[in-house]
Amino acid sequence: MAEFSSIGLALILGLVLALFLIRFFSRHDHKNLPNGSMGFPFVGETLSLLKPHSSNSMGTFLQERVSRYGKVFKSHLFGSPAIVSCDHELNIFILQNEERLFEASYPKAMHDILGKFSLLVISGDLHRKLRNFVVTFNTVSKSSPRFLNFAENLSISMLESWKGCKEIDFLKDIRKLTLSLMVKSVLSIEPEEPRALKILDDFRTYMKGFVSLPLNFPGSSYSKAVKARTRLASTMKGIINEREKEKVGLISGDFLDVILSKRGILTDEQIVSVALDILLGGYETTSILIALIVYFLGHVPKAFQTLKNQETRKTVMPFGGGPRLCPGAELAKVEIAFFLHHLVLNYRWKVKEDDFPVAYPYVEFRRGLLLEVEPAQEEFRK
Repeated sequence: MAEFSSIGLALILGLVLALFLIRFFSRHDHKNLPNGSMGFPFVGETLSLLKPHSSNSMGTFLQERVSRYGKVFKSHLFGSPAIVSCDHELNIFILQNEERLFEASYPKAMHDILGKFSLLVISGDLHRKLRNFVVTFNTVSKSSPRFLNFAENLSISMLESWKGCKEIDFLKDIRKLTLSLMVKSVLSIEPEEPRALKILDDFRTYMKGFVSLPLNFPGSSYSKAVKARTRLASTMKGIINEREKEKVGLISGDFLDVILSKRGILTDEQIVSVALDILLGGYETTSILIALIVYFLGHVPKAFQTLKNQETRKTVMPFGGGPRLCPGAELAKVEIAFFLHHLVLNYRWKVKEDDFPVAYPYVEFRRGLLLEVEPAQEEFRK
């Protein structure tokens, strides 16, 4: 777990948040840049970074460069020059000093996928304003009977669907569950509705190209992701138009209801972008966190003790920090608690020996986290 946490910090904070540094260094003489390599023209070192590797290691890309250049080095990733930091203390310093010493910056290619008003790419007053809407809604939702009942019922329904199954594709199921919960909370769409299934399908395509070589030609993962994001935005705009015509937003109590009340302060494009950010967080980050917990419990039941010991260490920052602290962190904890409670009461499971988490650079599972499941003993469930 310690290794995994270090990898997550190095890859996510080091390769994304440390891009803030490029603006800082670009204002100074290039002689002050750290050592490193810019790789091949245009593609830079992106292909080396994206080479899959076991998530309990840094991977050859980081290992070789840290060994050669140190924990901070220059590179060229996703079509843009970058300073990569694998230094925990520096990454924390960057997070805590955004807007004072550093400016958030993503490669241009990432903007086309995320959208120009995504919480991940905007900064300053606009970031604070949009983030406050999300935090306020999540704070209310985590104690809302409506959300809590739906989260629990959805977890129970998923586990009941396993009855009679000897093997289940856990990552596929948990992603569907987490996105269904967010679609209901954000848009008041039931999981079985055709629109919910369409959103789920587009999010799958979107995530496959989210971190990929930015080659925008037909058939590429990047191109498919950009188109999927466009379709998602179109679906969201259609829902907004329906909400306005039918005036159902006055009684739905979902996030779209809350944020549409701010029309005049926010544009429709900003509303769509924030809603997609929430769905993205619910689809990917929460589902992967649950999958990792299930994986480690299946392999090493004592893993929770190790995790508990790490919680006080600076190397573990599962929800980020500073202005970029995940606005849905508390809501995610509630969702995870509900699911794990019912899972451990109702099932025992084993992970396939040849299945393990792999970094792409974000985490996937080699076989989708296939689990052998069986009902828990009756006396334990009482």
